[in-house]
Amino acid sequence: MGTSSASAGAIRHVGRLLGDDNGFSVVVAMDQGIGGVQDDFVVPVRTVESIVAARPDGILLTAGLARRSAALLAHRGAPGLVVAMDIVVHRDPGGGGPSVAHGPGCSVEEAVRLGADAVKTMLIMGNDSRADQLRNMSYLAEAGERCRHWEVPMMIEPYLWGVNVPADPGGRAEMAADGARLAIELGADLLKIESSGEPETFRQLVASCPVPVFMLGGPKRPTQREVLADVIFAAEVGVAGITMGRNIWQQPDPARMVRALRMAAAMRDLGPAMAALESGAPASAGR
Repeated sequence: MGTSSASAGAIRHVGRLLGDDNGFSVVVAMDQGIGGVQDDFVVPVRTVESIVAARPDGILLTAGLARRSAALLAHRGAPGLVVAMDIVVHRDPGGGGPSVAHGPGCSVEEAVRLGADAVKTMLIMGNDSRADQLRNMSYLAEAGERCRHWEVPMMIEPYLWGVNVPADPGGRAEMAADGARLAIELGADLLKIESSGEPETFRQLVASCPVPVFMLGGPKRPTQREVLADVIFAAEVGVAGITMGRNIWQQPDPARMVRALRMAAAMRDLGPAMAALESGAPASAGR
């Protein structure tokens, strides 16, 4: 994050999320409960407790869950808090199908009261209503102003779930790049964005962004090896970190997975990271 345009408070908050020496950051996304009960996320505060014990760099929560989990984050070494500010409703129950509606879930001021180090908002891409697109963009622009007033960084996620999102990977990658540019124009301090899957294309996108980019972890992977390979890919293209949900908190040992993710990003080698996952040694995921 460029210091020329950021306040002292925002710089400090971003530093909380980027980890020691601005190394590769692991942020655990736990805002999926807004869509209903999730497998392995049935007792939400208990699941948050297990993730905090894994010592990631950050944790992404809804305002309601952040409020109920405040005591878990009130100690030295606790992960930075990212509060999800808005809500997207999908056509089908359980979050299936394209997005059909978007609105606020909490205010910037409420996120500040919760102690947020950043807020996360969504830019819906592929929307078939230009009026809805304008409302979404206006919401983000206004939220950005409030964030700058309170010196809280705003993370924008270009959300490729509209009805007009291309099915082909190339078209989808172009839409993601457009979303990243729109997010920057709307005042994003951080970006959360899906990978194109093609290293050079994604590397160019990351390099074009004047703010730290977090690669989103996506759906649950069939194997742990694939999860670690995603993180190696992310490190190689130069992102600041990864935001990952189910691929961490649906693991048998989330702390060991966080440790393995950091190892994979640092060494860019699947072998040692897989060995860390499979070993019986305590999974100290210190930051």
